Amino acid sequence: MVKRKDVERRRNTQLKPLMKKLALYLSTIISGPFIILVYLGGKAGFDDVFNTWGTALSLIPGKIGSYIRVSYYLFTLEEMSSEVYIGFGSYFAHQTARVGKNVTIGGHCILGTVTIENDVLIGSRVSIPSGKYQHGGFDFCANEMEEIKYERISIGERSWIGEGAIVMANIGKDVIVGSGSVVTRSIPDNMIAVGNPARPVIRRKEGEI
Repeated sequence: MVKRKDVERRRNTQLKPLMKKLALYLSTIISGPFIILVYLGGKAGFDDVFNTWGTALSLIPGKIGSYIRVSYYLFTLEEMSSEVYIGFGSYFAHQTARVGKNVTIGGHCILGTVTIENDVLIGSRVSIPSGKYQHGGFDFCANEMEEIKYERISIGERSWIGEGAIVMANIGKDVIVGSGSVVTRSIPDNMIAVGNPARPVIRRKEGEI
């Protein structure tokens, strides 16, 4: 005999994907005008339009805000999955970003030219600039500023980035970066890295959560 609770559970399981699709569809209607403006701005050479509306939409709270942000970036980023959560105050600074499935981005994050692979968890107030030299550098011998360089940062599958971390180098798969850490050198797979600059301190066991 089928229990009533089991029937309700199955019904809810079937309804969830449908509700998510509906929410994303409605969010796309809301973000549609901004997507069009970004497209027209790019054609006219006004690249800052993307940033303007991205930061504005970051201020919409709750799950509704996340759906609107996801729908906006679905049409404006280089690559974007619909199965993403983007917290309040978070935005992408460059359209060259790529985001995989089942990614969670906490609040008040700033993300540059980054590739975020599947199942990545990013805490609040995390900054991932486009490499170490996106603001240029200083050559003390020549006493002059070096050229600005944008690099793509890669975050491997199933990695966790702790709150307040700054990531300026690639992170492998199944990596945990401690809160407040500053990543200036690449972190290999299956490592726990902490500190400023962040260094691998413990190797995780395969499949460890």
